[in-house]
Amino acid sequence: MIKDITEKNNNVTLGAKEVEVLRENFPACFHADGSFDIERFKEYLKDKINVTDEGYELRFLGKNYARLLASLDTTTVVVPDEEHNSMPENKDSKNVYISGDNIDALKHLLKSYAGRIKCIYIDPPYNTGSDGFVYNDSFKFTPEELSSKLSISEEQAIRILDLTRRGSATHSAWLMFMLPRLVLARDLLSDDGVIFISIDDNEQSNLKLLCDDVFGEENMVAQICVQSNPRGRQSDTFVATVHDYLLCYSRNFLKAKLKGAELTEEQRKEYSFREIDGRKYRLLGLRQRGVASLRTDRPDMYFPIYVEPKTLQVSLDKKDGWECVLPKKSDGRDGRWMWGLDKCRNELERLVPRYVSRRGEFDIDVKDFLENDGVERSRKRKTIWLERTINNQNGTQEVNALLDGNFADYPKPVEYIKMILDFANVDDCFVLDFFGGSATTAEAVFNINSQGNNCHFIVVQLPFELNERLRNCDAGKKRQIQETINWLQELGYPTTYDYVGFERIKRAANKIKQENPLFHGDLGFKHYTLQEPSDIAVEKIENYDPKYIFGDKTLVDEFGVPAILATWLVRDGYGLTPEIETLDFDGYEVYRMPNHLYIINPGLTNGAVGGLLDKYQTEAEFNPQNIVVYGYALTWNEQQGLKDNMQTVQAGEKNMRINFDIRY
Repeated sequence: MIKDITEKNNNVTLGAKEVEVLRENFPACFHADGSFDIERFKEYLKDKINVTDEGYELRFLGKNYARLLASLDTTTVVVPDEEHNSMPENKDSKNVYISGDNIDALKHLLKSYAGRIKCIYIDPPYNTGSDGFVYNDSFKFTPEELSSKLSISEEQAIRILDLTRRGSATHSAWLMFMLPRLVLARDLLSDDGVIFISIDDNEQSNLKLLCDDVFGEENMVAQICVQSNPRGRQSDTFVATVHDYLLCYSRNFLKAKLKGAELTEEQRKEYSFREIDGRKYRLLGLRQRGVASLRTDRPDMYFPIYVEPKTLQVSLDKKDGWECVLPKKSDGRDGRWMWGLDKCRNELERLVPRYVSRRGEFDIDVKDFLENDGVERSRKRKTIWLERTINNQNGTQEVNALLDGNFADYPKPVEYIKMILDFANVDDCFVLDFFGGSATTAEAVFNINSQGNNCHFIVVQLPFELNERLRNCDAGKKRQIQETINWLQELGYPTTYDYVGFERIKRAANKIKQENPLFHGDLGFKHYTLQEPSDIAVEKIENYDPKYIFGDKTLVDEFGVPAILATWLVRDGYGLTPEIETLDFDGYEVYRMPNHLYIINPGLTNGAVGGLLDKYQTEAEFNPQNIVVYGYALTWNEQQGLKDNMQTVQAGEKNMRINFDIRY
């Protein structure tokens, strides 16, 4: 498990993943010595994409180091909160709350949720100088190792390592912190998925360039200006800052399915006409107005439409006695229609003649229906959001009322997150927030579900110790942090900040139950903590010899069977909320998923192996092809005995190949 990952990480080099993609799809561009022929690669692309030697990119100290961090696997294990997860309201829940560093959480999630997240919202540190952001990481590269991995000098490696270890809050440090997280987030998004990121002026310009780099400039949806503080900040000198930004990027702009805003009541009144079948519509002029509205702009969209003056029938074919209507500008110049000839022919029943008495001639309107295929039309979102419900004061008041105290810093309002989820057009999908804070996103998902939606949240929050923060904070923060510590202790929780979000989710669920007693949707959540192995365990793992005849059962106790199983289930694509079948063979427990059997417990007896063999041979539907064994749990003889017995299955009537995966 951890030993396998450590050995794999040691062999990771910058760009290795990208090179493998190129090798798989363009093998002819690689020479026998492994070198890549860029000129031949350009030949493959020249008819499909404009290849240029000019470039523009965001550069900062540690950029390649940040890319390397995105490529390394995490050595943390996923520890389930068994007592909480087994409660009636949580045991079948598909919602997930993770206590841990979000870069580790994202790496675990990728193994099960890659390409499955419809919407990501994050509110990362803004790097204001007073928000507590400093960059530190736990990777222990030597200058020599980093120099080799990044192909840089040792002097450059020392500069990067110094930046990672001295708690820097520079622009480079912030970008180095954000880049790997955004790279991993991109890979989690579905093809039609979108990510929303809150930010302010301190890093907005850098974040925009970073997102162009990670998601592609062509996949930017919008940069929205949000009125977050109508009065402005007290620290402002000359100009009151009343806004933040919301950046929105898609995984694939052409496949994004964002939802427009609902029409206002005044806009609905415009649809004052009714079709025979009851559909409401308004009339819009067919003649193009504004820019590019002349015949010379689009000659193919200048053509006659014919109107029968008495019956007001419309035709695109010339008929005797019918009046010819051409698109004319008010100054007499030839204009053009906003529809082409083919569309007019296909939508002929929507064309309505209108007699203009002051000109003594007909013009043409179009029926614009309120609903299309049962879905009401919407208006475009705007790049400025001024709604009163979305300023940060509302978010603070909401959390204070729910938690009976001031335990959250600048939380976003629930209505604001609901606006984002509505824009993202979420339904029956996963919503991810990996800077969870006080868990506003989780409460917002509960809210939209109680109103008819069916989404599941995954929220990640770093479990930083509040007592440590209390020792290092300025005087203005001490009272709030101390009150938060006291509150958590009264509730029987650890004094880490993740439990603020934990308690908020529980209270938000209870609030919805009280306000909507008939709602029976998912108001629970599974809780997991990401845990690094102890130094003692790491030493045992590094020194362990797989041929050691007795195994090492203490490395089962170090993590616990539930944590080992949960970590493997995510790794093998089953996610964090699977239904696990526990099988008992002669008092020995084995865990079954559709295509995997997990053998983790020490003490595998001959009777248990015989029972497992019998189940393979006698039950036609029992066909897991992968047997995963925790290598430390079994002695060498137990492993060999299991393998020898399973060969019988391969040679028997089922004739199935069983893959043994011994993990360390």
